[in-house]
Amino acid sequence: MTDPNIDNANAPDQPQGFPFVTVAATLATLFVFLGLVVIAYRSPNGLDVPKADAPDAKGEPAVSAGAKLDEVRARNEAALNGVGAKMSQREARDALVSKLKGPSATLPFPTPEPVAPAPAPPKKDEPKGDTGKKP
Repeated sequence: MTDPNIDNANAPDQPQGFPFVTVAATLATLFVFLGLVVIAYRSPNGLDVPKADAPDAKGEPAVSAGAKLDEVRARNEAALNGVGAKMSQREARDALVSKLKGPSATLPFPTPEPVAPAPAPPKKDEPKGDTGKKP
């Protein structure tokens, strides 16, 4: 039984129709996504390493990635060893560390080495084993 005093303001008057707009938007999104997948699948790989014997776009023979890596490593090693610098990396680090080992070190690295405590005086030899006393 229904009570005539109950307010049905929130109840829909007619049943909702089919959501054509939502379905159309969903299908459009699906086809756009599938189109992008096909484009990405068929496009050439930009990260692919070129072959060493194939010339590049300028007509010059391409340099292999291993040769480029070796060249970069050699330049970095030369820079670290002091080519064109006043001193090598090892000498500069040793000079800095020698200045920072004291208690007046102001930089947070390396931490000053702890001062070793004076060695304790040797203890007198105590007799080992049974002393003859019984409790």
